[in-house]
Amino acid sequence: MKKSYVSFLGAVAALAVFASCGSTPKAPATEVEEPVEAPVEEDSAEQEADNFSAIEKAEAARQAAVDAGADTVAAEQFAAADALFQSIKVLSESGKDVSKELADVQTRFTALEQYAKALKSKKKIEDNDFISYDQASYDSGCNSLAELERLFVNPAATSEDMLAAAKAARGSFDNVLFKAYKALAKDARAAAFSAKKDADGVKAGAAAKAEYSAAVEEFKAGDTSYSMQNPESALSHYTASKAQFESVYAAVSVKREAAQKAMDEAKAKVAESQNYAQAADEKAPLSGDDVQGIEAADAVLLEADEYENPQALEADVPEVIEEAAADLEDAGQEAE
Repeated sequence: MKKSYVSFLGAVAALAVFASCGSTPKAPATEVEEPVEAPVEEDSAEQEADNFSAIEKAEAARQAAVDAGADTVAAEQFAAADALFQSIKVLSESGKDVSKELADVQTRFTALEQYAKALKSKKKIEDNDFISYDQASYDSGCNSLAELERLFVNPAATSEDMLAAAKAARGSFDNVLFKAYKALAKDARAAAFSAKKDADGVKAGAAAKAEYSAAVEEFKAGDTSYSMQNPESALSHYTASKAQFESVYAAVSVKREAAQKAMDEAKAKVAESQNYAQAADEKAPLSGDDVQGIEAADAVLLEADEYENPQALEADVPEVIEEAAADLEDAGQEAE
């Protein structure tokens, strides 16, 4: 047994030597791991373009706020939004996606713009004593302003909440202005139409064509503005038209009075001449058909004048303007 065991060991050793000389030893089997895909990062150029577009929108909103006066009437809030904007722009230079942050600051600037415009509308209402035209809307606007000012000092308030309150305030105040100017425009139109009738009464369309036509065009411009839901502009046009019609009426009336006076004086002279001729004829009557200095009975002394029909020159405008089919009583809700 011992001899056989030694021979087995020798054979194994010989095989081992042979294997090592004739082939490469096989590597031990290892566990194959599934390849893991690395996360694909967004293309940096595309990200920079997105950031740039968002920055441009925020810049435009910032400028709109400045144009509305927000940097003055809400200096502290504007400065805070501007500081946030500048810090986000610096962060964007690193290639980081800051589109959400930029959208937020854009909304803050828009809220400040609407706030400044709401304050201007409120002041216009109070300065012109328009509150009574729509007391409910005025009160609602004041409440929305108070809510917005509370949001300004609330760290948890979102930019969307601020914008909603600002738009509500401006919309309510604009409703008051719309109703006030609409009522005033109607009154101004009626006054302008009455002034036109006076001008037509003295044939101003024929006597002062240019001035009369200008007054008519101003009146029509008022109608256009009114139909386009801009009663404030309509009021301005109607007021100007009334003044122009009154001016034309006064100027033509003066000319007519002067002409009438000249006609009366001419009639008096004719009557005086007739009386003189009658007295002379009684003292020394003329005889014969061919008397020197006396025209023939059928003689044409003056060429016939052709006058335009004054009534044909009167502008035809409706006495009452039709209301638009979709009258925007709540025009302030359309405020942007």
